[in-house]
Amino acid sequence: MLLRALIRYYWDEFDYNSHWGGNSAASLLEADDNPVVAPPVDDTYQDEFHFLLEEPGYPEPDKGIAIYGGFDEEGGPQLQFAISRSDPRILRDLANRLLTEKFDDVAPDLGALIAPALPDLTFTLPARTIGMRARVGVEATFQHFDGFNSEIRHQPYVGAAIGASPTPGHGRLNRAGEPVLYLASKTYTALAEIRPHPGHFVSVGGFETTRDLKLADFDPDIALFSQNEYRLDQYDIIQALDRLMSTPVIPEDKAGYLLTQLLTQVLKDKGFDGVQYRSSVSDGVNFCLFDTLCANFVDSHSAVHHIRAVSYDAPQSPSLLTPGLSDRKLDA
Repeated sequence: MLLRALIRYYWDEFDYNSHWGGNSAASLLEADDNPVVAPPVDDTYQDEFHFLLEEPGYPEPDKGIAIYGGFDEEGGPQLQFAISRSDPRILRDLANRLLTEKFDDVAPDLGALIAPALPDLTFTLPARTIGMRARVGVEATFQHFDGFNSEIRHQPYVGAAIGASPTPGHGRLNRAGEPVLYLASKTYTALAEIRPHPGHFVSVGGFETTRDLKLADFDPDIALFSQNEYRLDQYDIIQALDRLMSTPVIPEDKAGYLLTQLLTQVLKDKGFDGVQYRSSVSDGVNFCLFDTLCANFVDSHSAVHHIRAVSYDAPQSPSLLTPGLSDRKLDA
């Protein structure tokens, strides 16, 4: 079932269902570049492996995971799409409700949605953990003289100058006027998250947690959710929320931050001190601490970095000029 869950995570059914143009689920795992397992070195147990991977084809939802979607009551196909790119309708509906409803009215529904998964997301961030913050600019610039030689030296922002703003604007996990402390696990992650431009000098500082903190990790091991369809559905929701926290919101996406801001309120009400989520711009992780006093500035990690260059990952996206009969326009 774990292998089935991983197939559902990485691939659309089109990739492995021969009825829709694919080969087979087992063939995915035999490819040298598959992200799940090392490919087999021989085919001694090939038939047994194929059988174990694909039978039973449609277990009861509470007893296993199906890699094939099957058909609905009208005989239409119910194709499985990769969890890693899914956009659950239930989350879109909650986000759109926040455009016209109060947070307190929507919070119970989001809380009920994530409640079954919370025990598997909970972890302790130990006291004295160091997290990094970055801010474009420096406190001051000096010319340092050493005999006949000189160099320009920059003094980084420190303390409150690089800490959480007491009057923040809207952020991915905070509403305007509600301070939280965003930290990164690595210096490069902190730098990348503020998206500086080439030529910028950026101050970096470290903050040390003052006590053990109860955090929710929205990128848990999929093995925890691979028992059956119901659990995998929970993982789908959690992964979608993690992507919402990790991905920068474009200006025209009015509801983009609302759902993750509501998530902060829900987690606070359930006794959490913060949340951990992936970075979309680095291999590190980010922390959002709901109480800014949970971590104190420490001098030993302060530095100034000069941004020489940035790079963009912009692969061509599937596109069309004229929609056809097989193209269904998605809701806004």
